[in-house]
Amino acid sequence: MTITRRALLQLAGLSLLPALAQADDTAFDAWAEKIHAATRQPRGTGLTPEERAIVAAMADGILPRTDTPGALDVGVPAFIDVIVSDWMTPAERDEFRAGLAALETRARAGYGRAWPQLDPVQRNGELAWAERPEDAAHVGKKAYRRLKGLALHGYLTSERVRREVLKVNITPGHFRGAVPITAAPSTGGHAHA
Repeated sequence: MTITRRALLQLAGLSLLPALAQADDTAFDAWAEKIHAATRQPRGTGLTPEERAIVAAMADGILPRTDTPGALDVGVPAFIDVIVSDWMTPAERDEFRAGLAALETRARAGYGRAWPQLDPVQRNGELAWAERPEDAAHVGKKAYRRLKGLALHGYLTSERVRREVLKVNITPGHFRGAVPITAAPSTGGHAHA
């Protein structure tokens, strides 16, 4: 007997019909509305507006727009905010936020300005300082390394960068949904070449 993958999936779907037939339409509608409402809510509440501005300025300094999109073009600051709010433990979040505060304090002490207001030369100087291995345990340098890793991850996994810059084709070739699935004939033993 030969069965296609499509037919197998149709049979699996049919097996759910009894449960769906007993479902209350109003319950399903309420569930669907909750799901859609959740997707409309802004994500990321792990950072204050000031911290988000620091993250955006640093991400822009790490991955500026050139002939390819930059970190700001593909939403890297929002990605980092979601990671901070939804994926970091409270201890990790506190350490990251303390590091951002230390970087902000350093910028204000050195230039009399908040990190987002630094000019490009000042930003590059601060990023170069954060890259240096001396005093690697400094809370600001630790936060910078984490931010840089998240910025690169968010950038390289963004749909726009995958399509326009890396030119990644997730599904190469043709999709064939109705491929016959057959059982291999039994040889009665091991086949030898």
